[in-house]
Amino acid sequence: MREKYEEELRKLNTAIITMGKMIEVAIESSILALMSHDSSSADAIIKADDAIDEKEKEIEQLCIKLLLQQQPVATDLRFITSALKMVTDMERIGDHAEDIADLMKKMYTSGNSNKDVLGKFINSKLNEMGNEIQEMLNDSINAYTNRDIVLAKKVISSDDIVDNLYHQIKKELVVQIQSKTKSGEQIADYLLIAKYFERIGDHATKIAEWVIFAMVGDLK
Repeated sequence: MREKYEEELRKLNTAIITMGKMIEVAIESSILALMSHDSSSADAIIKADDAIDEKEKEIEQLCIKLLLQQQPVATDLRFITSALKMVTDMERIGDHAEDIADLMKKMYTSGNSNKDVLGKFINSKLNEMGNEIQEMLNDSINAYTNRDIVLAKKVISSDDIVDNLYHQIKKELVVQIQSKTKSGEQIADYLLIAKYFERIGDHATKIAEWVIFAMVGDLK
């Protein structure tokens, strides 16, 4: 019985890693497409969200099975319940990758896109923000699979960096909206993308907090 239980826990761990890789690929693809002004990969990113949703359901079912059919000890119980919470945040990250892809399709296939509308400052900050959230996401998943509380705390502290970058971008884009009326709609779309980046950072932070909860029974 214990061997079967351990095998189910390993399946859960593997499924979390797999879903983590799926959302990492989705975010990386959306950031690369954004930086290169390439909408051709948008449909693939949108389609990938369906697979992410299915993986979420698989993990939820596995967690419920473990909770109902087994009697996990306190530590295992925390990891199972944390996994249930984590996949919600992971699924939302996949949704945001899809949201970004949808916006790119609208911006880059309209025939009215202006690749230079943002300027070097915003392009640089968006790229920096994208790199930061990718690292946070990767670290949060690794913190769970490796039971690494130090790495989880690093993710949480990194959220301040993402928030600061978002506020820098927001401030500059608002100025551009006010001064570049012909490009106002597209600039507003980029502001929304920056907000999606900021939310992804928030979700990565929540994953890291659940890792800490799983290990010590506290969210902080």
